[in-house]
Amino acid sequence: MQEKLRAVQVGCGARAQAHIAAMQACGAVDLIALCDQDETKLNATGDKFGIGQRYQSMSEMIRSLEPEFVNIVTPPNIRLGIVEEAIKAGAPAILLEKPLALTLQEAEHLLKLSKDRLIAVNTQYQWMPHWKKFWQLLEQKTLGEVRAIRASTRCHILEQGPYILDLALKAASSSRLPIPELLLAATNGTESYCGITVPADLSATVALGEARLFLNAGPSAPKVPNEDVIWYQQQVEVIGSEGRLWVSLNQGWQLWTKDGFETGGTVWADNDGEAQRALFVELRNALKAETWNTFPTRLEAAMPGVKLMFEATEKVRREK
Repeated sequence: MQEKLRAVQVGCGARAQAHIAAMQACGAVDLIALCDQDETKLNATGDKFGIGQRYQSMSEMIRSLEPEFVNIVTPPNIRLGIVEEAIKAGAPAILLEKPLALTLQEAEHLLKLSKDRLIAVNTQYQWMPHWKKFWQLLEQKTLGEVRAIRASTRCHILEQGPYILDLALKAASSSRLPIPELLLAATNGTESYCGITVPADLSATVALGEARLFLNAGPSAPKVPNEDVIWYQQQVEVIGSEGRLWVSLNQGWQLWTKDGFETGGTVWADNDGEAQRALFVELRNALKAETWNTFPTRLEAAMPGVKLMFEATEKVRREK
C-alpha cells in the first residue's frame, strides 16, 4: 500500500463537505485538520467527520502541522489572499476550488506563485469513469481527425464554465490539437458574481488549429434533453472525421464510430464523488513521486482555458 498524503482542509462550507468525504473515502489522503474562521461551522464539520484538530488560523495550522497538501475551498473573492498566506506559512502543494480567480490578473499572479510548487484547480470532471475511457479513445484517434468540439452550459461562464472548458480542452489536447486561440466572441446581458460583473450569456468560437471549439454559456446554450436542473445543463460534443461523441453531465453519453453505436449512463450524484476520489488518488501519486509538474489540472495546464474564460469577462467589465 502507498503512503497516504497528509492533508489539511481550509473552509468548511457546503462544497467542502464533498471534498472532505472524498478525501476520507479515497484511501490516499490522511485528513488531519480543518480550518474555518466560523467556529460553529468548524465544529459542526469536525464532529460530522470525526476530525479533532480544528483551527481558526490557517497559518497556525500549516506551521504547526506541516501538511504535504492544503485543500482550499473558499469563495473566489477571498481566495488569492488565502493562497498567498498559505504559501507564506509553508504550504508545499495547494488545490483550489473553481473558479480559481475572478480576473485574469489574479490567475496570472497565482501562476507565478506556482513555479516551485503544485497549485491546481479542482475541475474534477475529467476523472469521471466515462471520461477516463474517452480520453483513451481520443488519443487512439477512434473518431479520426477531430474537426469540431461543442461545449455548453446554461449557467454563466464563471459558474460552470471552468468544467466544460476543462473537458473541451482536455479533449482537444488528447486529440493532439494545437493550443486554443479566441477568434470571435459575443455576449448579452450581465450578472453579478462575487462582486464582479460577468456576461449573463456568452457565445464564442475558438481556433484549435484547423478545428474549432464552439463555446456557449448562458440561456442561449442548447438544453440537455430530459434535463430540468440548470446545474446539470452541461454537454460536450466531439466531432471527428470518422465518428462523434456526445456527453452530458447527468443524462448519459452517446458514441458513434465506424464500428457502430454505443450509449451509456451518466449520473452526477455518483460520478462527481467518483471523480473527486480519483483526483485525490492521482494527486497523492504525483506528490509522492515528485511528478506534480505533470498533474493534469496544475495552473500551467489550466491557464489556456482560464484565459479564454476571462477574455470575455474582462471585456464586459471595461465596457460597463
